[in-house]
Amino acid sequence: MVWVRVIVGAVWLNAGLEKLLNPSFPRQFADILAAGGFVSQAPPFFQTFMINNVIPNAGAVAQFVRAAELMIGLALILGLLTNFAALGSIILSAMILFSQGGVRFGTGLGTPEFLNINLLTALLSITILFSAAAKYSSADVNLVRRSPALSLLLTNRRSGGGSRGRRGGSRRH
Repeated sequence: MVWVRVIVGAVWLNAGLEKLLNPSFPRQFADILAAGGFVSQAPPFFQTFMINNVIPNAGAVAQFVRAAELMIGLALILGLLTNFAALGSIILSAMILFSQGGVRFGTGLGTPEFLNINLLTALLSITILFSAAAKYSSADVNLVRRSPALSLLLTNRRSGGGSRGRRGGSRRH
């Protein structure tokens, strides 16, 4: 599960770095939105959200997306506040998925529309969120050592103290 966490983090980090290294990204994002991109294919409830909230603030949203992708990626790779990063990954994946029209079956003539990177990222992030094993070899383990009360919140384990033994298992009494 640690590898799943790191790979999902690498996907987000890659996306964020691409946007960071493209100084035109905020303008391009605003132009695409102004032309109807990301809105026309979205479900009606999400179109309303996009029209009322995203389009008027396109530059700020572009900067937010850039920063969110970078932070989620780094947090998942390092295992720092993993549950919060996984939750952010789920939300951001869902928003991107909705802006692209949601989950639907294709015609078989083009790229798959049902099983795409955004759906896979969301599903893997749900697994990371609920998996204690995804928190092994993470910065969260070190935080729990310092503050055992955070154990359940950060590592999905009741007992504090981080990983022990080969599998990071719990104490025997």
